[in-house]
Amino acid sequence: MLVSAIGGYGQRAGERPVPILVDEIGSMRLPKRKAVSAAERPFIPRAAGIAKTYERNAFEQMNAERAAKGLARLEWSDQLADLARWHSYDMADRKYFSHRSKDGSTVDDRADVLGIAGWRAIGENIAFLRGYDDPVAMAIQNWLLSPSHRRNMLSGVWRESAIGVAVSDDGAVYFTQVFLTRK
Repeated sequence: MLVSAIGGYGQRAGERPVPILVDEIGSMRLPKRKAVSAAERPFIPRAAGIAKTYERNAFEQMNAERAAKGLARLEWSDQLADLARWHSYDMADRKYFSHRSKDGSTVDDRADVLGIAGWRAIGENIAFLRGYDDPVAMAIQNWLLSPSHRRNMLSGVWRESAIGVAVSDDGAVYFTQVFLTRK
């Protein structure tokens, strides 16, 4: 299952960018927006072992796809890695799969909680995989086959990115990729 979000475009000067979240189910696109209050700063575990390997391999594969299309490589951001990892761990721990956390927060809300400010555009791709020998290759392949995920991965708008991975007790792998362009 894959869903994609991108946002921050088209706002007027001085307005706070608002991400536009779109879940795709077949040919139906469902826009979602809801204001939520920021939560306390969460504990975000450092990636270790296989999750850390998956994060870096997925990031390198994404940049290889960008380079093959003549696009600039995105810079890895530790701040965005924390943001992505937080969402992946939350989905794995609380057994859900959505851009919207169980508390109603979205990528921009989570960015606020972590003190990530001054951005012009922010986007998010997520993937959930179980039972694949190479979940990284499958996540990248599926993102590239999905028009909205591909658009996020290959957009010239982005400057920074990171991927956060969590592996649940049952072996499911949750990927969150966050894209960002600062003002």
